[in-house]
Amino acid sequence: MLRVKKLTVKFASFSLGPLSFELDKGDYCVVLGPSGSGKSTLLSSLVGVKQPKDGKIFLEGKDITYLPPEKRKITILYQDYLLFPHLNVFENIAFGLKKFLKDKRKLLKDVVSIARELKINHLLKKRVDELSGGERQRVALARALIVKPKLLLLDEPLSALDPQNRARIRELIKNTVRKHKITVIHVSHDVSDALNMANKILFLKKGKLLDFGSTKRIFRCPKHPFVGNFLGLNTLVGKVLEKREHSLKVKVGKFILTVGNFDKNISVGENIFLYFPPSGIDSDGENTLVGVVKNIYHEGFLKILLLQVGNFEIKLLLKERDLKTKLGEKVEFSISGKEICATSGKL
Repeated sequence: MLRVKKLTVKFASFSLGPLSFELDKGDYCVVLGPSGSGKSTLLSSLVGVKQPKDGKIFLEGKDITYLPPEKRKITILYQDYLLFPHLNVFENIAFGLKKFLKDKRKLLKDVVSIARELKINHLLKKRVDELSGGERQRVALARALIVKPKLLLLDEPLSALDPQNRARIRELIKNTVRKHKITVIHVSHDVSDALNMANKILFLKKGKLLDFGSTKRIFRCPKHPFVGNFLGLNTLVGKVLEKREHSLKVKVGKFILTVGNFDKNISVGENIFLYFPPSGIDSDGENTLVGVVKNIYHEGFLKILLLQVGNFEIKLLLKERDLKTKLGEKVEFSISGKEICATSGKL
């Protein structure tokens, strides 16, 4: 569906790329990274607002690198929605479609259909300034979807919503684009958007591509420690002592760990990165670590234990009833080798 080849965009002192990646039809790709990493610049290049210095963009095999935005069949939804205050909900939704569809009956049918699907058909005659944030988001989404784009770009679409509305709209967007088999690129700062919506993740930092691949792989075994830290994984550095077909023996400080998931190109004697989730502790795990409690705090209904394990800080998610320790105490915990993933330390 989409192929980006060595895309480079430069303006002022910022440079994005070169980026290369591909998406299949129906993929939902969330673009993550800190502020200033080039996420919105990538969207602006794909939609045609910013011209690249180098590289190519192909949509369904067609080179669209220098096509004007109106000829790309790509729709972008910005975080502030850009609804027209002088038009009612119906007119806002129909705005883009009017350029292509002159049949008024078909126009009415299409607007009512998408409004009903997004549960805003009762709002069609209202002014947009009478709507809540969640309702405005649905109107903007309806306007983006009604023109049947080949590619839908979402620029921080949920950032202005409260947590309750955010969860609802997140589910609504995911279900709607899946139903219409629309390919989506969704820029976000929120790891939860990627975890709940995406089947692929693209990670940027300072204009450079640090990682791209399936959500499952990146949340389990990122290629760069910055990505692992951003996603909330525990990150260790160790030296490979032994390599077998299905496991590694790795020295981390004074501990020897067995690792069950690893890059096949890792070799004995190499320094590597190890990742495991805060929820990965296992009373029957073959790896035992000991750390000193530095902090204890809440995250939702769980408690987080922050431990100093040698030179590394480790976060553990515990249920309230399992928490029987105090600051400054030593804590021993186990983790299965299957929960630990290793990647090469050569960046």
